[in-house]
Amino acid sequence: MMIIGGAATTTAATISELEARQAELESKQAEYQAKLNKSNSAVAEKQEEVDALVGQVESVTAEIQVCYQKISIYDQNIAEKQKAIDEANSEIDNSMNTLRQRIKTIYISGDVSALEIVMGAKDFTDFLDKLQLVQYVSDHDAELINGIRKKLNTISEEKKALEADKASLEEEHTTLTNKQDELTKLLDENKETLASLQSEANDAQMQLSISEEELSKLKPELQELVRQSQAAAAAQTAAAAPSSSSDDEEEIDYSDNGGGSSGGGGYSAPTQIDAGAGWTWPIPGCYTITGGFGEGRSYESHGGTDIAAPIGTPIYAANSGTVIDTSNDCSHSSAGVGACNHGGGYGNHVWIQHDNGYQTIYGHMINTAVSTGEYVSKGQLIGYSGSTGWSTGPHLHFELRINGVRSNPMALF
Repeated sequence: MMIIGGAATTTAATISELEARQAELESKQAEYQAKLNKSNSAVAEKQEEVDALVGQVESVTAEIQVCYQKISIYDQNIAEKQKAIDEANSEIDNSMNTLRQRIKTIYISGDVSALEIVMGAKDFTDFLDKLQLVQYVSDHDAELINGIRKKLNTISEEKKALEADKASLEEEHTTLTNKQDELTKLLDENKETLASLQSEANDAQMQLSISEEELSKLKPELQELVRQSQAAAAAQTAAAAPSSSSDDEEEIDYSDNGGGSSGGGGYSAPTQIDAGAGWTWPIPGCYTITGGFGEGRSYESHGGTDIAAPIGTPIYAANSGTVIDTSNDCSHSSAGVGACNHGGGYGNHVWIQHDNGYQTIYGHMINTAVSTGEYVSKGQLIGYSGSTGWSTGPHLHFELRINGVRSNPMALF
């Protein structure tokens, strides 16, 4: 008794430590989750900034390209104007050469002045012809030269305007290029910040995953310790109860689905027994039947066999098969709870599908040891006896169904 009590105290202390660790992990989980949410929000905001900067850089780059094209057009127009200016200057030079040649001819011929032309006239008609010729040559050349000069001035002004526009474009191009450099630098800085934020988010996610993994491993350990603590407490209570016989067998009578104990082990039993051929007894060491198949109950005919067993006695699969249903979260683990419809009244239970349409159900467990979908071998540990669900005392409700019809499980042995 002292040993049992001491074990319970040690387990309780361990449970307290694990619960403290669980609370710490859950707190850190919340902290990591908040950090992850904050990091993800910062990443999203920074990503928006980066996207906006990328758009600005692309827009400025497009403007620079337009400037290049416009400057190229201005260069072409200026070249055309310069060509026109060169042609006008050449035309003026030709006209001046022609005028010089005429003056030279007049000089050589001696017609150096209007008076000489008048004095040298043969008659009045000749005088008029010579005077008109001199005037025509002078007026024609002057008009020609003046026209070319006006044209040259116009072209020069147009060229100056083009050069001014080009200079303005070149200034705009320089401004845009500087702006592009600034935006590119800012974009690079923001990309570095974004990478840092993403790294922080990844770290938070990794810490959260580690915390979740540790917590997921801790919960089964804590659950097992709670189960052991409950079993130890039940064993201590059973040991303290008065015995009705002189040997090791103890029988407890319950009016409903209850049971008693006829030996049975604790949680140190092997995970699998040597079953041999055929069907095997699901709870070795416990053979007191407190409820037979088909006996009348206040609510219905009893559909299985109740085998008395202390809380925590190991239960084994009566034959190989696949677990098709389990329940393991009923907290009514002490005798005398009575009507509890958890698990359809079975409480914590295991339901196994065998060959040839056979199914076995193991009800009122304090804890199961297998999961739905798991294949179990005959004699494999599947749980521990208890008093969960619709039960008035610790026992195993062992039920057999053949093609869905409840049948007497005692016919298997």
